[in-house]
Amino acid sequence: MSVPFLPAASARSAWWRGPLVFLALCVTLSVALIGWQYATADDVVLPLRPVVQLTPVPVMVSTVAVGLEKLPVQANGYLVTQTFDVAGPFLQPNAALALMLLVGVALVYFLAAISSATRLVFVAGMALVIFLLMSLNADLLGVFDVQKQYFLLLALALLGGPAYYFHAFRPHVPLLPRLGVFALLVGGLGAVLFLRSSGAPEVTALHLGAFFTASGAVAFALLVLWVAFENVHGLLWLNTQADTPAGRYGLWPFLLVSTLYLGMLLLYYLNQSEVVLLPGLHLDPYVLLIPAIVVGGLGLRRRAATYQEWVPYPETVMILYGVLVLLAAAVLGYALATANDPMLQAGRDFTVLAFLCVGAAFLLYVLLNFAPLLRQKLPVYRVVFEPRRFPFYAMYILGLSALLVVAQRSSFFLLDQVQAASFNNLGDLARLESEYAPDDMAQALLAERYYAESDALDRHNHKASLGRAALYRFRLQRQNEINILRRALARRPSEKISLRLAALYNEPTDFFDRLAVLREALKASPNSAALNGDLAQLYSRSTLTDSVEFYQARAEAASSGNTVLQANKLAYFIRQQQWPQAQELAQASTTSPDDALQSNRLLLARLANERASSATTPAYPDSTLTPAGFARLYHEALGRALQRDTTLLPLLPALLAHPANEGYHDQLVFLKAITQQYGGQLVAAQGTLAPLAIGSGAGAAYYQQLQGLWLLQQGLPAPAASRLQEARENGAPTAALPTAYALALTGQPDSARQIARRIPLNADPAAGLVAQRLLAILEPDFRGRFAQVSDSLRTQFLAVRGDELPATDLLPSAATITTPALRTTASLAQLPRALQQGQTAAVQQTLQQVAPPVRAAGASPWNVIWGEVYVRTQQWPALQQLVQQGRFEGFDQFQQLYFRAALADANKQPQKATELYAQLTQQAPFVENGLVAAADFYTRQRDYNLAYNTLLRGIEYNPASIPLLKAYILASIPVGLTEYAQSPLYRLGTLLSPADYATFRTEYETRRAARATTAAPWN
Repeated sequence: MSVPFLPAASARSAWWRGPLVFLALCVTLSVALIGWQYATADDVVLPLRPVVQLTPVPVMVSTVAVGLEKLPVQANGYLVTQTFDVAGPFLQPNAALALMLLVGVALVYFLAAISSATRLVFVAGMALVIFLLMSLNADLLGVFDVQKQYFLLLALALLGGPAYYFHAFRPHVPLLPRLGVFALLVGGLGAVLFLRSSGAPEVTALHLGAFFTASGAVAFALLVLWVAFENVHGLLWLNTQADTPAGRYGLWPFLLVSTLYLGMLLLYYLNQSEVVLLPGLHLDPYVLLIPAIVVGGLGLRRRAATYQEWVPYPETVMILYGVLVLLAAAVLGYALATANDPMLQAGRDFTVLAFLCVGAAFLLYVLLNFAPLLRQKLPVYRVVFEPRRFPFYAMYILGLSALLVVAQRSSFFLLDQVQAASFNNLGDLARLESEYAPDDMAQALLAERYYAESDALDRHNHKASLGRAALYRFRLQRQNEINILRRALARRPSEKISLRLAALYNEPTDFFDRLAVLREALKASPNSAALNGDLAQLYSRSTLTDSVEFYQARAEAASSGNTVLQANKLAYFIRQQQWPQAQELAQASTTSPDDALQSNRLLLARLANERASSATTPAYPDSTLTPAGFARLYHEALGRALQRDTTLLPLLPALLAHPANEGYHDQLVFLKAITQQYGGQLVAAQGTLAPLAIGSGAGAAYYQQLQGLWLLQQGLPAPAASRLQEARENGAPTAALPTAYALALTGQPDSARQIARRIPLNADPAAGLVAQRLLAILEPDFRGRFAQVSDSLRTQFLAVRGDELPATDLLPSAATITTPALRTTASLAQLPRALQQGQTAAVQQTLQQVAPPVRAAGASPWNVIWGEVYVRTQQWPALQQLVQQGRFEGFDQFQQLYFRAALADANKQPQKATELYAQLTQQAPFVENGLVAAADFYTRQRDYNLAYNTLLRGIEYNPASIPLLKAYILASIPVGLTEYAQSPLYRLGTLLSPADYATFRTEYETRRAARATTAAPWN
């Protein structure tokens, strides 16, 4: 047989060494990628993701004090629990791109190698190349014309022509130039294919990867057949490689270990592809492929006796061997990356069958040829490929014949598996195209058909089942998804499919279905943290607390430190009110970055009325909130707001503006409002909450109640009563009690009594007791029994109905209370009423007797009364000292602002007074004495329009304030807007006694007439 001309061996080694090193690097990289994909691909294709459940939990935000009673301001907290679900299966276009890159490298080396081989090898090699190019169906990508095979012809011409030229006419051309030529040609074809393809690069890569399946299976099969006996060969080397006969084992040890090895393979085949080596450790035939490839690569030169007539130079065989390993690794890596289980199982089964049949034939070959030498403990491995009785090719024929017989017994099911894998890849391709055109159902239906064909060839294989389930999920076909996943589990257990199926059973009536799925999955995966954790969560919906604790312990043992499990455990402790255990776990998780765990920790702190904050900022202005991230932000913002911290206020509008956060719109608006409320922006808080309070649903009722409570806290019972009554009518369950108090404070005891009587004791015992105490002080004859009742009831009566007493009894009634703390509360309620009645001297005398020092704790409300006394009596130095040294806290700081404005006015600083009064009008229109003083100041400055607008803002916010209504009606006269004063005038008539209203009406008419006379023309 003629041999192509090549340079001498010394020259050859020089120009072969570099390309072989690069090929070895590519093979090493591909094998490393296999290891990486083997360890991580399943989690990439089917990632395990926690599913967050937010359970509303009522928490106490603050209280509104009405005398001795503390009316609760409640909001929802969110208890975060998590179960596990499986996303995907995700497509892997990047893996397909990597596959095509490795195939391109292998093709370049293969063409360069066979172009220097003998004629028969060249023809056989080119046949394989043609088979590869035809199987890719590249013309379907629309490079030229999908109806014509122009690209195939172009590829055959560009690759086959130079290969034949080098083989027939230039056999002396070194390897490196050949590689360069073919690299340019293959690279150019690839560039044309990807640049001119009608689809995206990802679609092109998946197309080539899908149609490469058959060629890849052939390459993998060729490699397996090449190294099928190498493990037995390696055992022979281990038995006979020692330098001395004493170190060699001989025939029987070799026969024993070889029989054990082959028996293990036979057991794998007979036991339905399952061999348990150790508890939890199963045999994977791909592990056996690794030493076979290594032994085969190391023994290539010794094996030259079997192929030197066909390929006379070992370097060519080394390239061909490296190309086969590279292709097989690429195929296996792609199958792992896409979780294509028919391909993976076919590879395993074929590897076992080939290793068993050819390995057994090789063992027979060794025994027939070298048994006497083995008995003599000679180094048989050196001559193992130089048989004397039974030829090497006959060994292969025997092994392949046995392999075909065994495959025929199963009706060549391996081919069906490869075809099923191909259909799975085509299904992925169609699914990707359907994602690029979501409105076109044709591609989605085509993908489903491909998966169905795969399912028919390899019944209920997981790749096809999960692909169809993903399509059903996209179309919201829940029952179809459940059915396909149940059939997949009938094929073999799968932790992730079980978790996905369990996640679909999410209705309250699905309890036992979900329980059955999880318990069945746990039999196959008893150490799964996700399965045990989900079972613990499922049992937490029942009263079986021992089962919850049992599965929690198993889950933690399987995955200690898992933040999902810790968050669930903390949520369970909170739900069961196991406060010591909850506090211990929360303390241990202070530095954890997990949103769910931090959210539950903050909720626990809120329930315990403690201060807590996250270690880090929970979100960023441009971020999309996850459910757990939202819950953490919610509790963080709630806690900060109650500490009067407005740090997060700029963050909330940015989050509201993000379209992805639309589902949390109402809660984010609520957080903004509550941050404004307790940060001192009371008017802004009411405006922020106003859109949520529109409507008649339960949600609007809550926000209406919240508005009413905040108005009540600002000392505006009339508008508070209106909002609370609206909330009660719209179904707010806890609005009755504050409504009754607001009505009582506005002088409507009969209406308050009717509402309080309807509050049931059994629904909320605490609210029922408060209602009973309210009813006691609302009795019509209570004033007659005032001296006989307890101090607490007398104090509460004065706080709620103290304005009903005669002016002369306002302060003495508070002095009759003997308990100091209760007397303080009563005095604080009666002193402002006495001031309104003009009893300034009596109020000042009382303050001197009972008020604490101006810097003392709790002195803030007393300082407000002191300041009003000083303003009324024009004691400006005393007021200056009070403003500078006195304690003003919370809403009382707005009164301090009013006092500063009054001081500026008194000190002849009109510009400063204007600025302070404008600030007061903008921030605190509920401070009626301040707004009246501001209007008076503007009137003296002859700025009648500003005076009118100031009072208009006041009555818009507090339409039932008698001082503001009087001042507004009178302020409308100078600006000529008396027609707008008719409605306030009518409202004032409903609030004043007839005598008082007649007096004011006379004053109003007098001023109006004087204004008319002044404005009349002289003639």
